Amino acid sequence: MKSTKYILFILLIAFIGSAIYIAVQPNEISFSKTRTINAPQEVIYKYVNHLNHWKSWAPWKKTSTSDSILNSKEYTWLKDNAIGRITTTEVSKPSSIKQRLVFPEYPVSQLDWKIDSISPKTSTVTFSMRSDNIPFKKKAYYAFFGTPEEELAPKFETSLTQLDSAVSESMKVYSITINGITNHSGGYYLYNTASSKIENFQDKIKIMMPEITDYVAENNIPMAGFPFVLYHKWDEVNGTVMFSCCVPTSTQILTADSDILTGSLPGFKTLKTTLKGDYNYLDKARKTTFKHLETNSLEKADSNIMLETFVTNPKYKLNPADWVTEIYVALKEESDTIPLDLKGLKLPLDDDN
Repeated sequence: MKSTKYILFILLIAFIGSAIYIAVQPNEISFSKTRTINAPQEVIYKYVNHLNHWKSWAPWKKTSTSDSILNSKEYTWLKDNAIGRITTTEVSKPSSIKQRLVFPEYPVSQLDWKIDSISPKTSTVTFSMRSDNIPFKKKAYYAFFGTPEEELAPKFETSLTQLDSAVSESMKVYSITINGITNHSGGYYLYNTASSKIENFQDKIKIMMPEITDYVAENNIPMAGFPFVLYHKWDEVNGTVMFSCCVPTSTQILTADSDILTGSLPGFKTLKTTLKGDYNYLDKARKTTFKHLETNSLEKADSNIMLETFVTNPKYKLNPADWVTEIYVALKEESDTIPLDLKGLKLPLDDDN
């Protein structure tokens, strides 16, 4: 009998001791994880801030197909018949997002996102969580089976890895649309011209296009449309291309700069194609355009006019998936004539496609 009382007393002491030990454990959860992502700060901010994107990388495993998105500012999911919910409460574009987390068995918590720009194409993302007033049951679990960070931090780390992949994939999205036959109004334009190897002519365009657009801006010349590239010769055999970077103007502009010239395009019937996505897909868009010409027995005009119009300015649309480029290929008409300044021009892919 005495031994039984002694055992019960020991158990009582152990219980009281355990309860005291649990009670003095921290009442807060606070931790963060950081990852460097090869994407512009604004692109990451927009992706995280739109909760419709969270299904592919949210930190908490989904155990039901009944997950739902109430709107772009609230994400809900079902876990063990209990609803979890994340709501955006405060934003500071493009560097900070604060969210309210309601999660089964946890008190209301705060999620913080800090997005810092390292370079125009690289950012660091810090994902933090803080909870106060942890319930006794959860504190007991953490006291004997591991800290909150040991349980939750790996999920955050995995989520940042998945976010990295998701953002990268979102920047690769593209579409090519054959818009059909239409008319291009032509008109005056200012331009600079260069020849280059096909493999690196896009790099030249990145240098030349700002030169012509800056000239127009510095001289207060109104633009009559979007900048475009006009192709003069595409030599697959020798791997060279000759082209002009152009800015349309409403009237003929005579310049004093020997590197900036004036030109004129006639109006022409054209097949129009639209690429939405990175300029890396322009070659695929060109080939799609010429394949459509071949499949539909459409004959290119003798003038051999082909141009690519850049509808989107990458300075203001940082996600390449949002860039829009229009391709125009002149089509033969019954009264087709050859403008003197365009005789002998050779379109890209003429020989091989």
